[in-house]
Amino acid sequence: MQDKKDAFAGFMLPLIHEANREIAGEREFILSLQSGGDSIEALQDLAEKYRISEGTRDQQITSLLQQVNVIPPSLALAQAANESGWGTSRFARQANNLYGEWCFSEGCGLVPKQRPTGAYHEVASYKTPYRSVQSYMLNINRHDSYAQLRKIRNQQIADQGYATGTALAAGLINYSQRGRAYISEIRGMISVNDYGRYDLPGSENEGSKNEDSENEG
Repeated sequence: MQDKKDAFAGFMLPLIHEANREIAGEREFILSLQSGGDSIEALQDLAEKYRISEGTRDQQITSLLQQVNVIPPSLALAQAANESGWGTSRFARQANNLYGEWCFSEGCGLVPKQRPTGAYHEVASYKTPYRSVQSYMLNINRHDSYAQLRKIRNQQIADQGYATGTALAAGLINYSQRGRAYISEIRGMISVNDYGRYDLPGSENEGSKNEDSENEG
């Protein structure tokens, strides 16, 4: 089992780091706008992406800076392992869906075998595993359900310069129907597997064996 866990972490971490680099790039651009840079079209594109529909230019920039930030690798890795059964689930294998995300139009993904009568959601299908990581991070950064998670992240970064998955897990109460039990599961996986070390500044290359080609596209 340990070999399986190590292989999963080796596959996932380069994808997680690459997606976080994209987000860090967006944040750097937003900070440049705050410092006087001018790109109305790009600002509106980001506001639309992160579902910030109202406010002045400065208010939109402030809102974006509260939302657009990296996800602790320990959290992204533990959730992927939990949701995909270490990459073995039907949805991971057939739809590149590592985080159990749903979609709501016919044919957008795979129909869950245990879907209740009358429900119409599907489990989203992605072109590559990297697309699943991107979608997960966007969901965490923009959905109202994770506002508390983002608040915890912002406070941790203000206090110590980085955020931890163990702390941010408290904001996942709406991620799963299991509620607090799910939070405990994620924290347990981070602890047992020592994933917290991936959150430390300067640890990006630890555990990343190769930059997998799946992170392109």
